[in-house]
Amino acid sequence: MELNRSWVVNAARRTLVALLPALARPDDRFAQGYLEPAEYRLYLSMDPRDRQHACLVARQLLQRMPQASDVLVRAALLHDVGKSVRPYNPLYRILVHLYAPSDVPEAPALEGLRGAWQVKRHHSRYGARLIREAGGCDEVARLVERHHEPGGDAGASLIKSLDDET
Repeated sequence: MELNRSWVVNAARRTLVALLPALARPDDRFAQGYLEPAEYRLYLSMDPRDRQHACLVARQLLQRMPQASDVLVRAALLHDVGKSVRPYNPLYRILVHLYAPSDVPEAPALEGLRGAWQVKRHHSRYGARLIREAGGCDEVARLVERHHEPGGDAGASLIKSLDDET
């Protein structure tokens, strides 16, 4: 199996930041410029490592599509907000990227590694729910919900592609 060089570099960078959170440099001012107040509060509830990743995805989106709608940029910034339902655990984050079963239930909330698998599998739905409960934009919530299984949704497909690359 041949590994994509950019994927390896990205995985190494993300692993290093996961283990050394002081390396995370989220651009919160950039995010605040796009997000509605309720969405920004959700964004701030994310771990700085996830916020950094969110900003990278949103910036890549704007590089690829300078005329991207604010809704699409906001969804890029919040695509992983569902991971904020449990504390960031670097070891679990690394392990779930290596293996995560697909048959983990969405609820009830599980503990330990099974809970980390659960968040990995269902964070898009958790995020959409958080956005809606906070009074955020339903279209942003819909894009967040679909970003791992976009079907024919062009916006969700673009977020998925950028998420995978960043």
